Amino acid sequence: MYAFEVEALDRRDVRCPVQAIGRVRIGWGKWVSCEIRDISHGGARIAVTEGMELPEHFILVSPLFEGKRVCQRRWECGSETGVEFL
Repeated sequence: MYAFEVEALDRRDVRCPVQAIGRVRIGWGKWVSCEIRDISHGGARIAVTEGMELPEHFILVSPLFEGKRVCQRRWECGSETGVEFL
């Protein structure tokens, strides 16, 4: 079994690939744009400008869902970050 097959089996929710824009609040009144690359019921994979460091917890808003999502950073690889919705 390949590593990507094991990883897919470990997922809690099915991921849906998307191409959407979102905004991340990283401080009092400070927002940065992000690209949402996939989303599931429990989280998302987002991309921010290379070198931008996201905090452990932050707010994500997007037209993909109503309201705000509180997120916890779970992993980072280059400009991409995996987040869990809390």
